[in-house]
Amino acid sequence: MTRRRPATPHRRGIAVIAALVAVSVASLLGLSLAASRDANVATGANLAESSRQRAAAASGVDLATALLADPSVLDGAEGVLFDGVEIGGVRVRARAVDLETGAPAAVATRAVEVVVDGSRGTRSQVARAVGRMPDTDPESRADLDCSEFAVLVTHRLRVERDAHLGPWPSAPLAALREPVRFGAADGSPNALEVSSGADVNGCIAVRAGAFARGKEAADEALAEGACPLPAAIHVPLPPEAPAPAAEAVASLLIDGLLTRDAVTAGDARVPSRASATLRGAVMLEIAGNLHVERGARLVVDGAAVIVVRGNTIIEASSVEVALGGSLAIVALGDTTLDAAYVGALRGDPLEGRNAAGTAAYDGGAERTTIFTNGARRILLTDASVLKGQIYAPEARIDLTTRSAVYGRVLGREVTLHEGVAVYYDPSLDLRRGWTNRASGIWASDSAPHAAVRAVGRLDSASLSAFVATRRARVESESRAHAAVAFARGIPNANAVLNSQQGSADAGRGSSAKLDEATELPDDGSGGFASLGFDNDG
Repeated sequence: MTRRRPATPHRRGIAVIAALVAVSVASLLGLSLAASRDANVATGANLAESSRQRAAAASGVDLATALLADPSVLDGAEGVLFDGVEIGGVRVRARAVDLETGAPAAVATRAVEVVVDGSRGTRSQVARAVGRMPDTDPESRADLDCSEFAVLVTHRLRVERDAHLGPWPSAPLAALREPVRFGAADGSPNALEVSSGADVNGCIAVRAGAFARGKEAADEALAEGACPLPAAIHVPLPPEAPAPAAEAVASLLIDGLLTRDAVTAGDARVPSRASATLRGAVMLEIAGNLHVERGARLVVDGAAVIVVRGNTIIEASSVEVALGGSLAIVALGDTTLDAAYVGALRGDPLEGRNAAGTAAYDGGAERTTIFTNGARRILLTDASVLKGQIYAPEARIDLTTRSAVYGRVLGREVTLHEGVAVYYDPSLDLRRGWTNRASGIWASDSAPHAAVRAVGRLDSASLSAFVATRRARVESESRAHAAVAFARGIPNANAVLNSQQGSADAGRGSSAKLDEATELPDDGSGGFASLGFDNDG
């Protein structure tokens, strides 16, 4: 019979250690579970608090946008819509910021960013939304220059592969995320030839059809990439040039500072590598060609109108418009921008010329316009950049070799060749034109006023007749470019020119942006777009 040996002290020690380890593991597991439960409770509490603040901030946005239905709430408010309002136990403050200037919104603000801060204790949540302010002026307005379209043609549009059409990325109103409109004035899809390789995402094309009524119909049209209009767009001709002046110099060399009108019977040029400035209200009438030569820089510091009866060539040079200035080039011949820059005075003088969309806003496209009369040609080539507008309803327009327009283009035949771009400036759309069925353009939901189609040109005579027929008034702040003052027979022509510099009374009847009675349409285009929430602070 085998006898069992008693356990040795060594084995008993191992057993005790094993037991202690098991107890320790069990204790650690218990503590871990308890800590996990406490962390989950804390996380749940944080999530609940964050959700409460988000809900309060979102409700504050709804309240703020409802208040903005009456822009008078901004009068004297310095942008503060409300402060200290409690929503669900969360203290809420709402501010309205002018989207174009970054300053506190005022009654005259066109578009706003609403910033709502919901705070409780040491935590806060910020919600943001952007939108256009409603137009509550009792007089309606009619914008007759078709500036709500990025590209509009009276005959044919061709967009080649790798060409781009979209909003100007650095434009303040690009935050509104509104669709970019393009197409033919008659709404025919047959006038459009858009390559499958072209980048037109976010763009909608003009189509013949009834206005979209209500949000559902507007969303359906948007999904189809269509901008329905019930009637063909009437495109007035550009202003006519004045009759040739009796007294003129043989030719004109533009160098240094020029502060008065000049008339030449021959050519005018800005010599190579020269620096010239047009200051004040200046009109140049050039019977021959205008040539801004290689390396030259022409600065417009005021309101300038340049009438060119011959051809306009801007070659490897720049024409820049200072803040507060405006430039209207009326070209009766062909216009060529070859490796050139034309537009607002650049904040970054080293800014490159390209079609990549990287150009700084610098005040936008509003102040620079090229008007072309007749069946001429406008060519932007070799990485040329225009920050401005082209208004040439009878001309052929070509953008080639990495060139770009930051603004808008209107022509008879427009071709966006491979690798070029048009970046639309949303500030050009005042929502008073053809796409707003409540604007002064429309007599009914299907027909424009007869007076609209009677406007033959964007000049003082036609527009004054429109004003008289519609019993409208010209907006004093309008910038329809002093080109309407060309005819020397127009009374107070110099006053019209000076109206570009802010005169409230000068130039009545000269503007393409006219007043009369309106309200915002129920077409699904109103309201604010949410920008979401900032991170918890």
